[in-house]
Amino acid sequence: MSETSPDAPLDFEALVVALLPLGPYHAALAPMVADLARIAALNTQLNAAFRRIAERSGFPEGAVHREHLAEDAEAVGTFFEYVHFASPSFLGSVGEWPLVGGRPLAGKASGDAHG
Repeated sequence: MSETSPDAPLDFEALVVALLPLGPYHAALAPMVADLARIAALNTQLNAAFRRIAERSGFPEGAVHREHLAEDAEAVGTFFEYVHFASPSFLGSVGEWPLVGGRPLAGKASGDAHG
């Protein structure tokens, strides 16, 4: 029987590095590996999903492939997608970062419509 306890040792950072190439946000998220690993380890749902993926793949000895994601593909994919679209690099690419100065919609979003 393999260990799947939330307290069992698992190198979340190495697992994130193995998982990122399986999705479309690899390049954008690569600089954030340590943060992604920390969040995955601390979040109950992600912690369990990452542990199941590691167990299915035989990680760290075995390579992680898309089929190892199984029922956890949606949770892990959604996590990576959310972080990507909330990241400073993405927000900067659409002119929303850094958050400084007179952004035209800033007042309207808070209900302070002038003019």
